[in-house]
Amino acid sequence: MEYIARVNLKTDCHNRKELIDFCLQNKEQYLAIGWSYVYSPDENKILSYQDYYYAVKRAVKIRNKRINPVHNIFWNAKEDDLFWTRDLEGNYWICRATGCALPYFDKDMDIGAVVPIEAYKVGMEVPGQIKASFNRPRGGTAEKIRDDGIVEYSKYVFNLKSGKSQYDYVTTKSDFLSNLPDFELEELVISYLQIKENYYLLSNSIANKSTTVKIECELISRDISDPRKAVVQVKGGHSKEVDALDYMDYVSHNYLVYLFAPTIINIDKTKNVIEITKDDLNSFYKEYKSILPESIVRWENLFV
Repeated sequence: MEYIARVNLKTDCHNRKELIDFCLQNKEQYLAIGWSYVYSPDENKILSYQDYYYAVKRAVKIRNKRINPVHNIFWNAKEDDLFWTRDLEGNYWICRATGCALPYFDKDMDIGAVVPIEAYKVGMEVPGQIKASFNRPRGGTAEKIRDDGIVEYSKYVFNLKSGKSQYDYVTTKSDFLSNLPDFELEELVISYLQIKENYYLLSNSIANKSTTVKIECELISRDISDPRKAVVQVKGGHSKEVDALDYMDYVSHNYLVYLFAPTIINIDKTKNVIEITKDDLNSFYKEYKSILPESIVRWENLFV
């Protein structure tokens, strides 16, 4: 499985709750997409998802638009593919396709096609990469999440919630930190700075993931007898090396710079640039695991 797809259950219907209840709360469950207007002139000709796909493609071309990525995701959907969706209460659902995409016409709910699924409510605590995919501005109806950790996590969660051994998932013998998804690794590092180094996070400083800002966020010391300000950069997994010299502008403005990365170069040529090591984070995790977010701790089940 190369990717997991995120699908927003959102068409041009007037009552989105009705749509989501139809998809998730009945014995037969579905992921549904819209563009139901293509059935109006060609209703009797749409007998397969491929018919629907090409009808949409013709319709959007007339409007000088491109086919939506969700149509290609549905085109490629097959039994046992995994998806994530979300309801109006903010609960995330793990979904297993039980078949290929089908045409399905419902004008009131603006449904044009569905993928039949087996779905289970997971709750509001899921890895940050999944949350970010749903919350990303202009993220669209669907998105592929190409991350090995998320793929294996999704298999694990489906097995857990369904009570089945539907999927074999890989439990790597690599260290916990190397496999922690980017969002959770950043949260762990920021938690380390707040708890062990006595900082508090300036929430309005958190970098938008669509930008090329070199830092994750800004922090201020809690110690009024030793006022400090700091910034942090986090690179995990197999990221490229980080050059400490790239952060000298922050140092010149009296910031301490904390770096966590697989490789940091030129740190010996700088002042006030501090490396956070794997040993630092592993020791911190073991000591403070009981108060760390579930979104971080849950990865221990797969990778430790």
